[in-house]
Amino acid sequence: MNDFQQIILKGQILSRGIGYGKPIFLDSVNIFEENKILEKEIEEEISKFKKAVVESKKQITQIKKSLSKDKLSITFDILNTQLEIINDPLISEEVTSRIKKEKKSIEAILGDILLEYKKKIKDPFFREKALDLADVFKRITTNVKSIKVDVLKKSSFKSIIISSEIIPSDAFEIDSMNISAFISFSNSYESHAAIIARSKNIPFISNVNIEKLKNLNLSEVIVDADNGKIVVNPTIQTHEKYQVEVKNIVLKKPNIKINKNISLYANVSSMAEIHQLVEKRIKGIGLLRTELLFLENKTIPSEQIQYEIYKEIASKLDDRPLIIRLFDLGGDKTFFNITDKTTSDFFGCRGVRFLLKNKKILEDQITAILKANVNQNIYILIPFVKDIEEIRLIKNSIYKLQKEHNIFSDIKVGSMIEIPAAALISDEIIKEVDFLSIGTNDLSRYTLASQNLSATQLHQSLIKLIKMIVTVCKENKKPLFLCGEIIANTKFLNQLIELGVSNFSIAIKHLDAFEYKD
Repeated sequence: MNDFQQIILKGQILSRGIGYGKPIFLDSVNIFEENKILEKEIEEEISKFKKAVVESKKQITQIKKSLSKDKLSITFDILNTQLEIINDPLISEEVTSRIKKEKKSIEAILGDILLEYKKKIKDPFFREKALDLADVFKRITTNVKSIKVDVLKKSSFKSIIISSEIIPSDAFEIDSMNISAFISFSNSYESHAAIIARSKNIPFISNVNIEKLKNLNLSEVIVDADNGKIVVNPTIQTHEKYQVEVKNIVLKKPNIKINKNISLYANVSSMAEIHQLVEKRIKGIGLLRTELLFLENKTIPSEQIQYEIYKEIASKLDDRPLIIRLFDLGGDKTFFNITDKTTSDFFGCRGVRFLLKNKKILEDQITAILKANVNQNIYILIPFVKDIEEIRLIKNSIYKLQKEHNIFSDIKVGSMIEIPAAALISDEIIKEVDFLSIGTNDLSRYTLASQNLSATQLHQSLIKLIKMIVTVCKENKKPLFLCGEIIANTKFLNQLIELGVSNFSIAIKHLDAFEYKD
């Protein structure tokens, strides 16, 4: 493609897909630059700050209005958080006080506050709050400087956005027609920017050495977020290969042939995705992520709201299965700001453990599910199981609520297998449940102590664990489902089919790649 040498870099997949284009570095200008002011300029600087705050509020409110028809509920949660930050009187008082005392510009003061805040952060939850703060400060600073020319909005068609850290507004204010992919150094899978990128189907790779990229002669970059790699300065052959792949994706041309004995289910995280399922050839919903379904709420939704949503989804599926995973909260999943941030045990209150410690949340959800199961097609899935007793306690709650509400129809109960401890006792777990569901994303992460998988084959440890789970399900004649984005990789899919897996649940955006053989 050019005279530059082709270089391949590895990274962590945050949002799958393929994108290619010209690189744009967002870190090239320090907007929080040091700048001293004179005594006589202090009041003028404070006045500029106050005007910039007002303008920033207007902009955030306008973004909310422009996205009112967008079903991406996480966006509204982020924007509301930013409005809370910008309306916080303590922040305004801190900025104005330090302008007077230190005689620095607004930009410098905001930069200092942000740096001080970041140094105090250890918990992953508060790290995300720092990004929200950075986003707000960036907006205020931009308005102070009257910089109306946004590099993202001016970017040409097929641009790759590169930054040490992508902040939420970088992700939701862009025109996804102009941006092909994101590359960053420090974003995590659960960061707001990554969640938004996945919802917008924008490829995103993190854990990349940005300084190294800056020192390379770049003409074009390909982000292969299906295989976790970045191709810098691709050759003509490499470029043409990826052009064909991207064209196939755009045209939604099926490229994965599967036998008719393989059943495809959908992973669902929003009502917008539910509406997309009407024309899909799927056997049902293999994973309804309820904690993401209700992200636009500041708190866990009421039993009534949950009941109405679950019933609506179940009715759309007719008699096809709807597997509802109970709220998977705790650990790094702090969407509703209700988990205990003080605990030093990151996994001690995650998934089923969180639910058992929060009876009201658990019982409201189970009651809503039981009442919604009028078509008898809803299954309950227990998240992040570690031992048998957790399952028994959940089942006891189900029996108790069935009796309380006079609902005596059977409902199938399953267990997620997403940590090695659960996989190793799957022969005992299977006796307590009606089905098992392997969560490959977490199972691979906690088995390999890594966010990354080989692009060509499953690790031997994963193969052994999956074989074990397949065997216990077959011996007990109970269904096994497998969830995870690795299924979109044909090499992984074929390996899993050879291991005996036949029920796959996959993200909606990948469904069109599959086609049944005649």
